[in-house]
Amino acid sequence: MSPALLTELRQEIASLCQQIASGQRSFIDLISLSESNRTAAESYVYVVKALEAEPSIGKVRARRIMADIGIAERCNIGSLAAHQVELLKAALHS
Repeated sequence: MSPALLTELRQEIASLCQQIASGQRSFIDLISLSESNRTAAESYVYVVKALEAEPSIGKVRARRIMADIGIAERCNIGSLAAHQVELLKAALHS
């Protein structure tokens, strides 16, 4: 990717996290999107970044949830397996 495209992708990821933080989008809606319906930013954002942006989660709880499920800190949303998505949904609904 060219530097310009990377800069644009980073800006889109930051905007996505801001939308989650402000309540315009939810983390669960993001992970529920099918792979074909995701933008590049939605696929490449780190799970931990998007989860931390959720207003009721925070940094410590986000990492604890991910560790309990067995998701690496450097895992992107697009890399999640179906069972990990279901475990994340269950963890957030509890």
